[in-house]
Amino acid sequence: MKKLLFIILCLVVVGGAVYFVKAYNKQLSDDAANKTNTVNNSAQKDESTGSASQINPNSVNIKAPDFKLKGIDGKEVSLNDFKGKKVYLNFWASWCPPCKAEMPEIEKLYEETKDSDVVILAVSVDQNPEDAVNFIKSNNYTFKVLLDDGNAANSYNISSIPASFFIDKNGFIKAQHVGGMNIDQMKGYINNIK
Repeated sequence: MKKLLFIILCLVVVGGAVYFVKAYNKQLSDDAANKTNTVNNSAQKDESTGSASQINPNSVNIKAPDFKLKGIDGKEVSLNDFKGKKVYLNFWASWCPPCKAEMPEIEKLYEETKDSDVVILAVSVDQNPEDAVNFIKSNNYTFKVLLDDGNAANSYNISSIPASFFIDKNGFIKAQHVGGMNIDQMKGYINNIK
């Protein structure tokens, strides 16, 4: 009889846990959808260009939204600082497995392109900037890492990471990719930028 009660109790606990996990995940999903809708509905027109202040995730050949962010070195960087260069802009977080998996590939690309007209900007969307700083330093990555306050990710309409944008020398987005990449994929996108 005690065994039967124990089995029933275990089933109730496991069933309850499954129910609450599903309810929690649904709530997270609903919250993310509401946040995305709020962000999409709040896009405003930029008076100087007449374009939306947020980019459509399916658009290319549009002006890349400028931003000013601090790097992990404490220096402020603006996207406009790199006009005349090709920019590989990557949004990532230290808690994101696909982001962490592509970081060594980004470092290899940086080592190969650091003396060229290609600039790599990795924008961390970590809520705690120290998490990003510790991750970068512990892995000895040397490419430029910026700390987002949420504004850059919002202006690029980031809903999934890693997300990469390939920007030409005139500041126009020529390609974008959501998900992790290897160095050959990164080079392919960069080589297609005029």
